[in-house]
Amino acid sequence: MKHSPKQLPEVGVRPKRVLSPSEQKSLATTAAASAIINDETAKWESKTARLKALRLAKEAEEEAENALKPAKKPARTKAKVTLATKGK
Repeated sequence: MKHSPKQLPEVGVRPKRVLSPSEQKSLATTAAASAIINDETAKWESKTARLKALRLAKEAEEEAENALKPAKKPARTKAKVTLATKGK
């Protein structure tokens, strides 16, 4: 029996693997889960970056306000007065 050239596979070329329905479903589920996780991660990172920028701006503003105010002298502390107890 002779084979036509179309029936013989090319040398060094492997035929593509056919996925079973359960493998296809598993790949679809994995892709969907990855998309959801990547979306949530991007949202989390953007929120963190936004809040960090706001915090740094607020801290810089507070430092500028504190630099304009005159430095306060530290409050003097009062000496502790202890009462001697009577011995028996």
